[in-house]
Amino acid sequence: MMLFIGNLPPSATQLRLAEALRLGREDSQRLRIVRKPGRDGGVQRYAVLHARTPALANRLIARNGKFYLDGRRLVLREFCKRIANNERRAPNWRGRAWPHAERRENERRRGTGEQLAA
Repeated sequence: MMLFIGNLPPSATQLRLAEALRLGREDSQRLRIVRKPGRDGGVQRYAVLHARTPALANRLIARNGKFYLDGRRLVLREFCKRIANNERRAPNWRGRAWPHAERRENERRRGTGEQLAA
């Protein structure tokens, strides 16, 4: 099971985060900190832990809200990957056929050059 660990401070390191979560040596090697550009121009930080056993993951989730790092309370939950082909925001989604029943009777979005023949 994979766990998402959010609300990381900028000074978070893999070692300090493992100590805050009270992980053993083997589990701390399965911890990765991810930094990616945020929408506001800053850096978004979170961590992903590949738990060895579901019992460890459930124990950490049950203690959610009790872990702190540099005065920030850490957020733990199950990690859910976002699958690009399952979203309307995926690249080139407008060019793909919609797999569900169409709810519109006609296409109301027309280009400026297309006019209805009256």
